[in-house]
Amino acid sequence: MLSTAQNQALLTVSRAAARHPAWLAYAAYCRAREQGLRKEAFQHLTTFLVQAAGWTLDQQIEFVSFLFPYVETVEAADYGPFPQPLSEQLVKPALLAWCDRELQDARPFRWYGRYYRDRAYLLRALALNPGDDEARETLLGWWLYSLYYAVHHMPDGYIGNPADELALGDLVREHIQQLTSPGKQAYWTDELESDLELVRNYVAWQESGHPNLVQWGAEQGKRVSYNGGTTYYYER
Repeated sequence: MLSTAQNQALLTVSRAAARHPAWLAYAAYCRAREQGLRKEAFQHLTTFLVQAAGWTLDQQIEFVSFLFPYVETVEAADYGPFPQPLSEQLVKPALLAWCDRELQDARPFRWYGRYYRDRAYLLRALALNPGDDEARETLLGWWLYSLYYAVHHMPDGYIGNPADELALGDLVREHIQQLTSPGKQAYWTDELESDLELVRNYVAWQESGHPNLVQWGAEQGKRVSYNGGTTYYYER
């Protein structure tokens, strides 16, 4: 069963798609999917994909350029309006072909990199448009998840190599400084420093030779627990 947000996304996209004569089968897919008629919806989608297979690349790019602003900005539009058959049979190959010939527009690189999880395409988007905060924030989210993963079991354990996490922190900081919004810079800096604090404290504990991380944190007034936030604790 689809959520309310997913149903609303399907309605929003279907209304917009229905204004384009070549996309009526796709609009019908969205309407049927919103109504819970899954089998009928995918019949309409199959019809649309057969039609789209005969389009020129420019016509495919036109559809992709229509769809992705909704996928990026409308809640849950990256689910129902963007089903796997559409993604694999039309959108993905169209984006790749578009990227192969594109020299100025960062959007196809951002869309491919973000939704097909390819860092190289996101970096290409930033090379074309250093002010593409959406591409940069996607990378920041991926990198900060790596930092989170390294420290999220502390104090019970550390997953990873602190030297790698500290080097990643330097890379993340460089990208944060290139965001166009001071508010976004502040947000991502706070996220970064929260996890890097734990990495640095873990390294300091290792260097101290102290046998117990939790006890060392309490004695030094250092945060050593991911779930503990800024609360320090000591268990005897």
